[in-house]
Amino acid sequence: MSGLGKGRKYAWLPESNPSALSGDMAGLQRSDSGDKTPKARRKGRGRGKDSKAGALDEQHLDGLGISTDTSEAQISSVVAPVEVNDASNASINADANASTSNNTNDTSGTTRRRRSRKDSVDDLVRSRFININTQSEASPLLRTDHIPQASITRNVRDAITSERSAARTSRSNGEPHVRTERLGPMESTYSFPAFVPLSQRSVTSTMRRGDHGVGGPSGVFDTASGENVVVIHPGSRWLRIGRASEAVPREVPHVAARRLRVHVPRVSEPTAPVGLKEPPVPSPHSAAERTAMDVDNSDSDSDTEAFAYAGDSSVDSTLSMLRTALKQHQRHSKRKVPSNAYSQVISYNRNTRAESIHEHNDPYRVEWIDASEVEGDCVTGEAALRIADDGQFVSRWPIRNGCFNIEEYASIEDVLGDIESIWTQALDRELGIQHTHIAQLGVVLVIPDIFNRTEVEALACMLLQRMGFAHLLVQQSSALVTFGAGFSSACVVDVGAQKTSITCVEDGHCSPESRVTTMYGGDDITRFLYHLFVRSHFPYANARLSRSHDWMLLNDLRERFCTVNLSDVNIRLHSFFVRTPNANTLKYEFKAYDEPYQAPLCLFYPEIMDAYYEVPNYGESFVGDVTPTRFGILPTRAESVVEPAIVPQTDAIDVPVDPPTVPHTFVPDPQAQFMRMPLDAAITHSIVHSGSIDRARKMYASIVIVGGGVAFIPGFDSLLSSRLLQIRPDYLPSVDRIDIVAPPRDLDPRVLAWKGGAVLSRLDTAREMWVSQKEWADFGSRMLRDRVLFQW
Repeated sequence: MSGLGKGRKYAWLPESNPSALSGDMAGLQRSDSGDKTPKARRKGRGRGKDSKAGALDEQHLDGLGISTDTSEAQISSVVAPVEVNDASNASINADANASTSNNTNDTSGTTRRRRSRKDSVDDLVRSRFININTQSEASPLLRTDHIPQASITRNVRDAITSERSAARTSRSNGEPHVRTERLGPMESTYSFPAFVPLSQRSVTSTMRRGDHGVGGPSGVFDTASGENVVVIHPGSRWLRIGRASEAVPREVPHVAARRLRVHVPRVSEPTAPVGLKEPPVPSPHSAAERTAMDVDNSDSDSDTEAFAYAGDSSVDSTLSMLRTALKQHQRHSKRKVPSNAYSQVISYNRNTRAESIHEHNDPYRVEWIDASEVEGDCVTGEAALRIADDGQFVSRWPIRNGCFNIEEYASIEDVLGDIESIWTQALDRELGIQHTHIAQLGVVLVIPDIFNRTEVEALACMLLQRMGFAHLLVQQSSALVTFGAGFSSACVVDVGAQKTSITCVEDGHCSPESRVTTMYGGDDITRFLYHLFVRSHFPYANARLSRSHDWMLLNDLRERFCTVNLSDVNIRLHSFFVRTPNANTLKYEFKAYDEPYQAPLCLFYPEIMDAYYEVPNYGESFVGDVTPTRFGILPTRAESVVEPAIVPQTDAIDVPVDPPTVPHTFVPDPQAQFMRMPLDAAITHSIVHSGSIDRARKMYASIVIVGGGVAFIPGFDSLLSSRLLQIRPDYLPSVDRIDIVAPPRDLDPRVLAWKGGAVLSRLDTAREMWVSQKEWADFGSRMLRDRVLFQW
C-alpha cells in the first residue's frame, strides 16, 4: 500500500461516518508534525514510481465504488495525522470543534501542503477505529490507545477487501455502492484473507504437489527413517517380510497348517495333490534301463538309436533329443565322453544302501513338533513344516502359480484367512511387532506385473481394515527390481518357484505391452530332476513329492547339483541325508551323470512340464479368468490369404498366367495363452513389444535374472544368451550381442524386489502413492487407480 492517490477527496469518509468528526477524534494531533521539515514533507509526496502507484490506487478505489469529488476541507478535516491525547474528554471535544471550524474556513485561496500517502493511510485506519471506540467506550479492548502500530497495514488490507466485496455485490444488483455498516474489530481482523490476491504473471511459489497448505492435514506420514514401514513380498513358496530400514528381509515359508476336527490316521504313501503326477518307479529290468545299458555297451555312432527310450511319450522323445545334442556339444568342444556312463550310474545306485545315523550324532537334526504340543488350531511358517503327525493337521499354501490357490481353497475369504494368519504371526515372531502397534505403521505390498484386480483389492482391504495398517503403497515387482538393483532400464526376468514373469522396465515404468507371465519355475525343475533320478534308480525309493520333508530334500538337491556347464557333465558321486519324524537320520550316496544338466532345460521345452504337472482350470474358479500364459499383447501367427488369379480375356492364344501370390497376414493368436511358452520365446516376445528398435536393442543389452528358480544355476546366463541370439527377429540384425547383467554389489537376486520396495518407500516422490486407512474406507479401490504409478 503506497498510498490512496495524490490530492484526492474521498466522499464516504465524512458523509458516511459523521461520528468521525466528534468524540475522541477532536483532540487528536499530528504525531510527526514537528519532526518532519517542509523539505521532508515535499520528498514524501512521491514522484516517478509513486505517481504511477497513485494512479493505480485511483483505479483501485474507483473499482470499489468510492467517489473522489469531496472538497479539500472535508478530506483535511478527517485525514489529518492524529494520535491519542491524555487530556480529558471535554478539552478534546472543544479542541476538535475549533480545529474543524478552522479547517472549514481556510479554503479561500491559500495553498495547503499535501501530506504523504503513508500518513493518510495511517490516519484513515485510526479514524475508523476511533469511530468504533466512540460507540463502544465500555470495552477497554476497543480503545485506540490499545491499537498496536504494527497492525495498521493489516487492517488496511482487511478494509480494502471488505470494500471490494461490497462493490461487487452492489454492481451485481445494479445499485450504487453505499457503506451501510461498519466492521467490528474481530470481524475486520479474522474474517477475510490476510493478503490481497496478487497478479499471476509474477507469482512464484515453493509449494510442491504433495505439500499441504493452511487447512490441510496436520500430520504427514514420514517414512524417511524406514522404521515405520513394513515391506511384504508374498510368493508361492516364500514370504519375504521386513522393515524398510533393514538390509535384508526375513524369509518365511508361505504355508499354514490347521488342525482337523476329525483325526485322519497317517498313511505311509499319501496321495499327490491335484495336478501333480507321481512318476512310476521303473522295474529293475525295464525297457528304458535295458536300452540304456545296451547303448552304453555298444560303440554305435547312431545317436538317435543310442539314446532312445522305450515309449512314445513326449518326455521320452524330448529327452532323447536333449541327450543327443549333449553328446554333439561334448564332441564339438573336444571333451571326452565317458563310456558306459548310464550303466555305471544305474549299477551303482541299485546296489547302494543307506547308512543310519543316530539322532545324537546328527548335528543338523530337525526338531520335530508333536501335535499335542501345538497351541491353537493354526500353525504357520517353519513350524508348519515340522509337525510330526500329519494326520491331525492339514498344510496348505495360499498362493500357487503366482495367484490365489484354487486347488485347496473354496473361496477368497478362506484364502485371506490363512494369509492373514501367516502375515500376522510373521510380524510378531520375526519382527517383534505386536498387533496393537500395527496401526502406527505403513506397509508396501509387492504385486505381480500382470495382476488380478480382485486379488489386489482383497489384499489391500485385508491390510488396511482387518490387520489395521495406517497406510498402504502398492507397486509392481519388476519396477521394484530396478529400484533395488539401481538400473534405469532393464528387461527383468523373474523366475520364481511356480511363476515366471518378463517385463521391460524403463525409468521405473513397466511397459504394459511387454508383460509376459507363464506358470512354471523352479518347482518344475525339481519335478523333472526327481523323475530323471527315478530313471537312474534313485536310492531313496520311498520319496514322495507330496510330503513336505521329501519336497524340501529334493529342492535342496536341485539347488546344490543343477548346472548347465559342459565341464560339470561327468559321473559324480553325491550324498544326502533323509530326516523323517520319529526315525534315525539316513545317509544315502548315489551317482549322477547328466541328470543335473538336463533338468533346467525343461524351461525351454514346456511339453516336459505338462507331463508332470497340469495347470488347474482357473476359468471356473473364484479367482476369475486366468490362463497358463498371460501376455500384455497376444503373439501373432502368420495366416495365408489366397487371392483369386485374374485371367485376361483374350480370343487369341492362351497367355501364361503367373501363379497367385500368397500374402501372409499376421493375426493375434488367442490359443497361445492356453499353453505354457518357452522361456527364450517369452523373453523375445517381451523385448519385441517393448517399443522401438533402439529400445529393443537397449533391452537386449540389459537383461536381469532374479528369483530363486535359475539365478544360482552355473552357466545358465551363457546358455540363455546363445538361445536368445538364435531366435532373434530378422528385423534386428544390429543386435549381435546379448548381455545378462548380474545384480550389483553382490545382492541376492531373490530379494531384489523386496529391496526395491524398501528404497521406494523412503523416497519423497512416493508420498503421493500412500493410501491411508480413512481414504480406503471412504473411497475403496478407487484410491488405487489414483495413487499407483502403473495402469490399474
